[in-house]
Amino acid sequence: MCLDEGLEVGDYLQVASERVTPDGRRPGEGYARIEWLEHIHDPSFLDPDSTDVYTNLADTIVAVCCQGLPGPVLLRAGDHWVLTEVAPERLAWDAEHPSWPTSAPVFVGGQVPQEVHWSRGDLAAPVGVIPKKAGVPPTRRAASFSKPASTLRVGDYLQTHVRFPESDMGTDEGYHRVEWIGHLTGERIAGLLADPAWANGTVTLVTVHGLGGMLVLPEKDVRVLVQPNIERVSWDEQEVWRDGPHFELAGVVEPDADVQDAKDAAYRPAAPADEADLYPTVFSTSERRTRHLQGVTGVRAVPAAALPWPHGLFKCAYAERGKRIARTYPGGRRADQTAHAELFAELTEEEFAACPYHQGDWQAIAEAVLAHAEVDEDEEPERARELYAMEHLSPRDRQWAQRLVSDHIWWEEGSDSLTNGQHRLCAMRAAAVTNVPVYGRYLPGQQSPDATNAQEHARTTVEKYWIERLADLGVPGPWPERLGPLLARHRILRRPLPRPDRRPE
Repeated sequence: MCLDEGLEVGDYLQVASERVTPDGRRPGEGYARIEWLEHIHDPSFLDPDSTDVYTNLADTIVAVCCQGLPGPVLLRAGDHWVLTEVAPERLAWDAEHPSWPTSAPVFVGGQVPQEVHWSRGDLAAPVGVIPKKAGVPPTRRAASFSKPASTLRVGDYLQTHVRFPESDMGTDEGYHRVEWIGHLTGERIAGLLADPAWANGTVTLVTVHGLGGMLVLPEKDVRVLVQPNIERVSWDEQEVWRDGPHFELAGVVEPDADVQDAKDAAYRPAAPADEADLYPTVFSTSERRTRHLQGVTGVRAVPAAALPWPHGLFKCAYAERGKRIARTYPGGRRADQTAHAELFAELTEEEFAACPYHQGDWQAIAEAVLAHAEVDEDEEPERARELYAMEHLSPRDRQWAQRLVSDHIWWEEGSDSLTNGQHRLCAMRAAAVTNVPVYGRYLPGQQSPDATNAQEHARTTVEKYWIERLADLGVPGPWPERLGPLLARHRILRRPLPRPDRRPE
């Protein structure tokens, strides 16, 4: 990592995030050599009426021109990833084939830094190394076409980077999703560019998924994918990088989406018949793929019985007790989760009450969080603020509830584990909360399990595990069904069982 003001010419800057792809990430993918760099102190082209905090705090903007990019980038402030291991062949080729043979500032107020005043930390200079092997070579590169930069639209997959060797690039490597577009024309261009003629009449400002800054394009042809990978599109739409400009500039006009669509249609060709075949699914089951493509992401009520048991409770007063129970299992995530279900089933009300997590009114907390989730904050901001205030709750419970709003329990439907909520889910289970507020990806209309007593659910989980374990070990006939409940209740009976998959302690 390196601060924006610590970057130097020759650094390999990250210009793209990882992409959803079946053909593997390529060595050096997503990084480009900085060929030109300038610092813009107190930039005069920023909108003085902007209320955007990043724009208002931008006292210095670092601009870079990178090998293989279609335009310079106004970097956001802060840390940026820099690649420190680059194949010697690429180092040589990039140095001999510059994309930006410039020797003068590109932007108004831009100055070439004489020396780096900002710490570069432990960052080393790029060194020649033998690259790691890439994934399977693509059958062919994805189909693309050219159109003027001013006709770009949100949702286009713009070619933002060409990497050496181009023959090694992945199926759709170098193309990334456009998330925001703005145009500068006329006299406004002179406020941004040191040489307004460079723009050819229009500057197109672009926010691109994975790019840590705003791409600045002159009016020239750019390349766009004809038919992007639908699994990648769905992922990028769910994980938006930034849905607005990195900086708000004076005089920028956002084009009408319908107008841009009409302009695009004049250039966009039909996709090859086999284009979708370039992208084998990255999902192991059809259910996961359907959820990814057709699901929605948000907060919804999920019965506790549908949620996984903890795999480990950090700083829990009963953590060691849980580990002792887990040692009677053969090991693995599912075994750890079942051991925690067993721990839950044997804890008393007094033991639950001794834990700080279990001292809230979790039924009221969950109801308040779900009520807030049902309101559209954009359409009913006052109602959303009222529900977020949660004034009917005690100060302690209000703190728990507001934390659930801002710091979700994450669980994707069908997943065998959840993130960021094991303690809170345990507290809600113990409080007999029927509907738990959970954030994640899900398919609307799916049938959820009926509400079940948490203690009974825990006992059933343990019994089911040992019945299936005995069946896996080859115990014949009806014996797994008969012996499983005994193993669930009496841990001493588990000792004779073989445990070839036991993890070292």
